[in-house]
Amino acid sequence: MLETKIVSAMDKCFLHQTPSEFAEIKRLRMYKNERAAIQLLVYDGESGSAVRHLRFEAEGALSPYVKILAVENIPNYLPTHVTPDKAISADPTFLNGAKPGLYPDLLHPLMHDGCYALCKMQLRAMWIEFNPCENLEPGVYETKIRVTTKDGIYLKEEIIPVEILPTSLPEADHICTTWFYADCIADYYEVEPFSDRHFEICENFIRTAAENGNNMILTPVFTPPLDTAVGGERTTTQLIGVTVNKGKYTFDFSLFDRWVAMCRRCGIEFFEISHLFTQWGALHAPKIMATVDGEYKRIFGWETDSVGEEYVSFIRQFLTEFTAHLEKCGLKGKTYFHISDEPNEKHIERYMKNRENIVDILKDFKSLDAISHVEYYQKGLINTPVPCEDQIEDFMAEDIPERWVYYCSGPWLKASNRYFCHSGGRTRSIGMQMYKYGIKGFLHWGYNFYNNEFSDDCFNPFLNGTAGYWGWAGDAFLVYPGRRGKPLESMRLYYMYKAFEDIRVLRLCESFYGKDYVVSEIEAVYGKTLTFAECADDTALMQAIRDRIDDLVIKAITG
Repeated sequence: MLETKIVSAMDKCFLHQTPSEFAEIKRLRMYKNERAAIQLLVYDGESGSAVRHLRFEAEGALSPYVKILAVENIPNYLPTHVTPDKAISADPTFLNGAKPGLYPDLLHPLMHDGCYALCKMQLRAMWIEFNPCENLEPGVYETKIRVTTKDGIYLKEEIIPVEILPTSLPEADHICTTWFYADCIADYYEVEPFSDRHFEICENFIRTAAENGNNMILTPVFTPPLDTAVGGERTTTQLIGVTVNKGKYTFDFSLFDRWVAMCRRCGIEFFEISHLFTQWGALHAPKIMATVDGEYKRIFGWETDSVGEEYVSFIRQFLTEFTAHLEKCGLKGKTYFHISDEPNEKHIERYMKNRENIVDILKDFKSLDAISHVEYYQKGLINTPVPCEDQIEDFMAEDIPERWVYYCSGPWLKASNRYFCHSGGRTRSIGMQMYKYGIKGFLHWGYNFYNNEFSDDCFNPFLNGTAGYWGWAGDAFLVYPGRRGKPLESMRLYYMYKAFEDIRVLRLCESFYGKDYVVSEIEAVYGKTLTFAECADDTALMQAIRDRIDDLVIKAITG
């Protein structure tokens, strides 16, 4: 007998489970400009043919706004940093016992004209997404999800009341960047960097990022010196043309201008310039290619001392012309510069020297780096530090005009993160944490990183969610490289979108009640003080918090 049930989009449903293990949801509420989703669980426990093809269709006034996708599973060989028994001992909330296996993540279009091949005795989920309904009147709209055979024979149906709330959310006032890698696009699709086809594919991926809450983009003026083996090279993706003629540098900004125009079409507002010095200590220059007396070749790289006279002369000439170009393009207030990624306490002196060599040119621009040692800010070396969430408290005592936060492979115990083995609520919690702490910006290193450790090779994210056995599954990417150069979204991308959407909901609520009251209501439902050390690692709890805030907004609007 075919079983179906409507459950929260925050739930992750594994193949070996059954619908009875998940709570049914009875309604869905969404603001007029909000995107929301549910899941339709499907389970066939009967004997017989191993596979049956089912068709899924939405009926009702909201059906034009509905998109139906299939939740597919991805191999996860490294759920956490340690063995499953140690992981569960340290944090019992990891999904699937933190064991290797197939984990739900990929959102894939239905095949065969809206059909899905359901395997017997395997729990599968259909992703039912409602796009913004700004043209509809507020009210409750019943949406029916019909399940039929491929030939249209009726089998089951589920009905979900969807309430369109009588207001829209305010525009986002935060900044989100999840690092985009143009070289990974070129490598995976085997296209020439910054060819017309490369730009087309990049635009597809960047538009998806923007539609999911990202409004800043990592911009490769030079090939980003990130996650590259010392002495190694990543595929060249350099937007700035450099020519050397008799020792004089000239710069071509035409590819950069094309990049900016593309990003703006996609909805990107802010630009972060790729790091001017290498990762792991800022000791060297990034790879920089140039045409030297007619020959195209590398002129700087791992062999280059970052404070050496030749590179300092080059980078000062470049930044002088580049900042003038940014001002001419109206990007001065929209651009952030990077010095070096994740320097530690041992690198302060070198970081300081690099900064001193260019600070007079960049004094009117913001500098942004992932830095978890507060001494960098205290010494005036950076105006926009981005600490990891487990170090955020060290920075809260400082008077920082624009606060940011990040996470990557850590922290991984109890804190919010986006691993495959983390619940949707856990990933989504970052939004309300940022709201309480007054955090303006969020940074993560992996939107579409398809390289393995040190970028030695490419890997196939459909076959291995762990960046080639390097990262913990879910850390390196949020989208999958689909056919025809179009990205496929993940559940985790949606959870991040909802996290940033929650900030907008909380700001709306604050406009009626004030921030202190909103935070007190969050913590009343949460049952404890909200910090970055823990999170609402539970679907029901996360939904209860959002329901309470929505109730307050509705009360304020309708009386």
